[in-house]
Amino acid sequence: MTMPKGRELIESRFGPLGCGSQSLTLGGVRYALVELMSQIGVNFDDSRPIDVLILAEGHYVIRYFDAQDQRVVAQEFDANFHPLHETRAHSAEWLDEDAYFSLFSGH
Repeated sequence: MTMPKGRELIESRFGPLGCGSQSLTLGGVRYALVELMSQIGVNFDDSRPIDVLILAEGHYVIRYFDAQDQRVVAQEFDANFHPLHETRAHSAEWLDEDAYFSLFSGH
């Protein structure tokens, strides 16, 4: 049996994109997604937040879109905002192939 990867891995571990919350409270402080991205160091000009989920006490994941790499990123982190694990999947995995390649066809 093959191990899931890409979209399959992200959605099997964390659910469909957008199913998480738009904020997270840590240590009594409520953080919006953009604030969380800044805290863990992934708030780039071309990154767009998707959602955040609590995986276990002290273990969280924020999902965002990295436009430069055209990837959906699931960045796991702890209660101190230290990165634990990252999973990436190309955005084409969420689009059908024809829709993705039409972006480059000029039509």
